[in-house]
Amino acid sequence: MADFQTHITVGVLTSGVIATVAMAAALVTPSEAVFLTIAGTIGSILPDIDLEGSKQSRTVFASFGMFFAFIALFHYSQFLSIAELCLLWLAIYIFIRYFLWKLFHEFTVHRGIFHSLIGNIFFGVAGAAIFYNFLEKTDTVAWMGGSIIFIGALTHLLFDELYSIDFAGNRVKRSFGTAMKLFDYKKPASAILMTAVLGGILYVAPPVGNFYTLVKSSDNWSYLRTRLLPQGKWFDIRALRLRLADSDEEAPTVTGTIE
Repeated sequence: MADFQTHITVGVLTSGVIATVAMAAALVTPSEAVFLTIAGTIGSILPDIDLEGSKQSRTVFASFGMFFAFIALFHYSQFLSIAELCLLWLAIYIFIRYFLWKLFHEFTVHRGIFHSLIGNIFFGVAGAAIFYNFLEKTDTVAWMGGSIIFIGALTHLLFDELYSIDFAGNRVKRSFGTAMKLFDYKKPASAILMTAVLGGILYVAPPVGNFYTLVKSSDNWSYLRTRLLPQGKWFDIRALRLRLADSDEEAPTVTGTIE
C-alpha cells in the first residue's frame, strides 16, 4: 500500500486543485477554499483510521480530539473559569485521542469496512453533518466539504490499489483488490451496520437541494469554462486587471453560495 507521505501529498494536491477551481468559480471564499483543502487532506488518510499504531490513525484521532475540544471550549467559554476551560479541553482531547482511539481499534481491523467505498460515503456524509451542525457552515459549503472528503478518501483507495501492482516485475501482489471495494466482503454484517449508521447521519445532515442546484447549474459551468484558460498571455496580471476594469461582466449569482 502507499505510505503516509504519499497519501498526504496526493490529498493536498487533489483537494487544493478542487478548492482552487471552486474559488475561481466564485462558489466559495478564499478562506473557505483553505477549509476545503484541509478537509480533503484529512479525507485522504481516513481509510487508514483502523490501522492501529499508524501515523494516519494517530493523526486522525488527534485532529478529532482537538476539534471537539475546541467546539466545547467555544460553547462554554462564557460560563466557565479559565482553569475549568483548560481542564475541559484536556479531558475531551485525552478522551478522544487515547480512550476512544484504543476502544475503536478493539472492534476494527485494517482494510475492513472503513477501507471501502461505503466507508468513503460515510466519511463524506459525516463530514457534511459536522460542518453544518458544529461549524455552522451553510448547507452548500457543508456538502462541498463532505464531497471533498469523499474524493480525498477515494484517492487513498486508488493509490493503495495502484501500489498493489508491481509494474517493474509485471506481477500483481496478493493485496490487490483489498483496497478498492464496495464493502468488507468478509464481514457483510459490517456493511449493514454502516448503512444503518449512514441513515442516522443523513437525518442530521444538511439539506442537499442547494448543493444539487449548484452542481447542475449550466451558468456555473459556463462561467468556469471562461475562467479555465487565460485569454491572453499566461500570468499577464496587468492586462487582466485592465480587462476586468473595462468589463461589466460579473460572476453568476449562485443559489446556496456564501454571502
